[in-house]
Amino acid sequence: MNLRQRIKSGLFWVTVSSVVANVLGIITRLVLAILLTRADFGLVAGANLVVDILQMLREAGFGTALIYRKEDSEDARQTAFWFILGMALALYSIAYIAAPLAIPFSLDPNPLIVPVLRVLSLNLIISAFARIPMILLARELDFRRRALPDIVPNLVNVGVSLALAFAGQGVWSLVYGRLSASVIRVLLAWWVTKWRPHLRFVPKIAGELFAYGKHIAGSQLLIITITNIDDLFVIHYLGWTLEGAYDYAYRLSNLPATQITRVVGQVMFPALSRLQDDLERFRYLFFQTLRYVALLALPLAVGTFLFATDIVAMIGAEKWHDAILPMQLLGIYGLLRSVAANMGNVFKAGGKPQWLTYIAIWRLTTMTLFLYPAVKWGGIIGVSALSAIVAIVDFYISGWLANKVLAVSWRPYGEVLWPTILAASLSGTAFLFLLKSGLWQAGLMRLLVMGTLFVGVYAGLALIWMPDVRQKVGQGWRQLQLALPRRLL
Repeated sequence: MNLRQRIKSGLFWVTVSSVVANVLGIITRLVLAILLTRADFGLVAGANLVVDILQMLREAGFGTALIYRKEDSEDARQTAFWFILGMALALYSIAYIAAPLAIPFSLDPNPLIVPVLRVLSLNLIISAFARIPMILLARELDFRRRALPDIVPNLVNVGVSLALAFAGQGVWSLVYGRLSASVIRVLLAWWVTKWRPHLRFVPKIAGELFAYGKHIAGSQLLIITITNIDDLFVIHYLGWTLEGAYDYAYRLSNLPATQITRVVGQVMFPALSRLQDDLERFRYLFFQTLRYVALLALPLAVGTFLFATDIVAMIGAEKWHDAILPMQLLGIYGLLRSVAANMGNVFKAGGKPQWLTYIAIWRLTTMTLFLYPAVKWGGIIGVSALSAIVAIVDFYISGWLANKVLAVSWRPYGEVLWPTILAASLSGTAFLFLLKSGLWQAGLMRLLVMGTLFVGVYAGLALIWMPDVRQKVGQGWRQLQLALPRRLL
């Protein structure tokens, strides 16, 4: 299988796992919003923040360095595994000891944060065992085999979380759902790969991996701090309950974008790394990816803006009413994040990982300076507005730097994106007037009917203005006809 076929296969399988995770995630969060309190979501959001930052420290960029490294050696794999596992054990010890410090941090102290943080931090150790097998599958662009440990854990997470929530376990339904998924991912990752750890650690190789990985680790740590510093301010100044509303709005409006970013990151970085010495193909792959990401991300962002009221009405307007406007504002953030995701892959595969660090430092500085007045001025609405504004500026800076690696101007962006932007703008404007007419009360039925019509109108316009997409849809339908038994057609 050549590189082009591997990329297509990789995109297909990662998209499948991403769609499954996306659909399950949305349904699960909608149901859990009815069963759990906003404080439950806030506590887990705070604990997840700590765990995610520690996972970045645990990795130290070794995983990305293994993918980028031209020479594939068993010594490098073993060295990376033992480094990651050792860091996981050390960081878990720190999290366990320091957990009580989280109690006085919030405006409304809640002692439950201590056991939640201590238990959820076990994910640092559990997930470490799956890292090298998953990295090796990504390096080889073998996402068909990787689909199993990507999809099944999401099913487990949903099943455990919902079962415990219906059983009245509250916040623990979210905690044990994530831990159960991590355990299953480890078991499946080891099952689909032949790689096993052995007692081997080469300091020289560790130094080589760290030399490249430190820039990735630094930028990722800064990025995760940037994307969560708003949560820290909300927890500290507004409390766990409003953090629950803010985190819910953020995750629901960004869930599609998060999954798109995941697809792009998993497939495109290893693919671009293989093309690092062929600028023409490197550039072509970037713009093709940008085009198809925007094709999905733009209608999702517009749909979030249009139907936020319906989503909140469906899960309980009295409890979640203050999440509507933040959800709409954070939809802008999610859109730009998904479209800009491949720019970060350009930096990494183009040998400029330090640029990620520079961008992250700028954004962290900006957010730190303006978050306090944003919280005091507008609460979670002010924080959401600030995130959207910073994302716009950040997108421009990232694009300007990516253009240096790609040796292009801004013109190709317009040529690639104009049909998608026009289709999303026209369909969004039409349905905005329709929804504002007040002919139908906000809720589940309006969401289903109007949402389906919106997707249909957008898809129709996109197919009219994008002949190549129309051609690919036709090819896909013909392949499906050939694959299905005749009695089903």
